[in-house]
Amino acid sequence: MMDSVSTPIADPNDDREPHRHLGYLIRRAQQLHVATWARLVSQDISSVQYSILAVVDRLGEASQRELCDEVDLDRSTIADLVARMERRGLLDRHRSPADARRNVVRLTEVGESELNRLRPLVEKVQRELVVGLTDAEAQQLRRLLGLMLGDVRRDADAAVAASGDASR
Repeated sequence: MMDSVSTPIADPNDDREPHRHLGYLIRRAQQLHVATWARLVSQDISSVQYSILAVVDRLGEASQRELCDEVDLDRSTIADLVARMERRGLLDRHRSPADARRNVVRLTEVGESELNRLRPLVEKVQRELVVGLTDAEAQQLRRLLGLMLGDVRRDADAAVAASGDASR
């Protein structure tokens, strides 16, 4: 059986190189996600852009720094994404009334409408990605990935803190 990225479906008991490596499986899962997203949701709005729309909707408005933290991307990537989304009419960027040095973004009517259109499609992607798993397995996968990413984030934060201490 072949999946949408034209390579054999992963066998969890396969101990061959590179199939046994977590990085290989994560990369394959990301390829599957991207292909499924393009097929079911949009070829114009990426899952990262959707994340930005969802975060801004949840927060009401957000600084680019807050977006960096929320979606775990660097400042230049966020600045580029926000500029493109602003040109498409999805976001409005303005100076914060509380701090004129800070830019904040909020959803436009077009952005809100697009977010509402995308939400059920994103749920469809979620369901399709775990179609071969039980509900308990899907929850476990999400929990384990969250734990793994939480550990990575804590390690990165600790390394940044340590480098700051070392420069004193």
